[in-house]
Amino acid sequence: MLLRMLLRLPHLVSLSPTQTFTIEQPLLYSVSSSASASRLIHHSMSGNNNELPPSPPKINAVRYNLYRGHPNVSMLPQSEMQAIMSSLLKDDQGSWKKSLNYCANAGDERLLSALRSFLLLRTADDDAGGVTACEGSNASDFFITTGVSHGLELLCSTCTNPGDEVWIERPTYFLCTQIFTSNGLIVKSLPMIHPGKIDIDRLIEMVERDGISPPKMMYIIPSYHNPTGLSMSVDERKKLASFAIKNGVLLVCDEVYHLLDFEQGSSYSSRPAGMARFSTHIQRTDGEEVDNNRGCCISVSSFTKIFAPGVRLGWIEAPPRIIQCLSNYGYINSQGGNAPFMGSIMANAMELGLLDSYLDKLRIEYKERYELVCGILQQEPRLSILSIDEPRAGGYFIWVQFPPTINADEFLSYSIDNYGVRFMSGSKTNPFPDDDDDIGTAIKSCARLCFADLDRDDLRKGTETFVEAFQSYIASIQ
Repeated sequence: MLLRMLLRLPHLVSLSPTQTFTIEQPLLYSVSSSASASRLIHHSMSGNNNELPPSPPKINAVRYNLYRGHPNVSMLPQSEMQAIMSSLLKDDQGSWKKSLNYCANAGDERLLSALRSFLLLRTADDDAGGVTACEGSNASDFFITTGVSHGLELLCSTCTNPGDEVWIERPTYFLCTQIFTSNGLIVKSLPMIHPGKIDIDRLIEMVERDGISPPKMMYIIPSYHNPTGLSMSVDERKKLASFAIKNGVLLVCDEVYHLLDFEQGSSYSSRPAGMARFSTHIQRTDGEEVDNNRGCCISVSSFTKIFAPGVRLGWIEAPPRIIQCLSNYGYINSQGGNAPFMGSIMANAMELGLLDSYLDKLRIEYKERYELVCGILQQEPRLSILSIDEPRAGGYFIWVQFPPTINADEFLSYSIDNYGVRFMSGSKTNPFPDDDDDIGTAIKSCARLCFADLDRDDLRKGTETFVEAFQSYIASIQ
């Protein structure tokens, strides 16, 4: 009781051994009930320290976890799985029993056929620069994996040798470098215009004008990038694909978020086609035949984000020579194709239209969550959202840019200790954290927020508290 009484009185909050400031009254907030976004309303954005929110007693525990890139448990396809399993068990022909046995190295034919039909339907309106996005795609160009990480591991094992170079973006998926270094690859940075945007013109100059040897592999996230949320345009995809093909580079594209997208604003815009499609298109346009010593575009994706992580099933889409290389790999030859039983479950999900209807629900839910978080963040003018002006958004993440004087690692510690809000600091997503160039410096002043994991109400409260923590932290360092 005494503690509660003391906390209601004007008090001193310690900022450092030599700094204090007086808090006369905490900042007041109210939250609207707007369907598209909850709005954080406060009395002043003037920068006057006395009008900024106080630092509360230390919490030292996470109340709102905006760090973790998981789907919310309540959004997992529980009813869909029940319908799938019921359908399988009612199958008088017992076709599912076949999936209890080994399957072809590239994957069960029924699953491959269902996957091809599903992707043809979901990407029919994708923009491939004047060519139908799915043209030239066929089931033999797919290989079933147990997820994107497994796909990357297989490609490294079968298509590279220790000592080969792989060039990657900054920032990027924060666990990818472990896969590459585990295979003895040398990881280097692609030239970047700003965090999340590759400088393709400079890349071409480096190799074709300056004589720098191209890498064996490049790894990119072209659609709804993790962590920045950006997407490459059609022209950028074509230019990068042409570079890869011409210079013998394996352009490996992590497209796990490609189908998990939505429009921003009221104007319609087509989604750029997946990168594997551009490999076929450019080969045909340029009149070049691609042999085993040439480059190509490879798409790596999975059902993790568009259905459920627990199904542990994904695919690689690539030219036949890559698929053949994967199929001939030693342990694949030994065990046969991956996850045939789970493959029968997902084939059933696609054949029944359950994956389609579930993905439609997910896209609506994530659009609302994205708009909710952006609406709250935009009430604080010192926070910038990198993807806010993109015609389409998607994925799980929002990349927040702080003023350049803010170190996100230091703010993260303050946020957890005083407000119980955890997020991913930019430096965690930088595979070259010791680089102090413009890109590295910019990344240090950024944060990744996940809008998929928390319950909707906690997501709203967590984002509001994130803004409150930011305002308090700004006051504490001024």
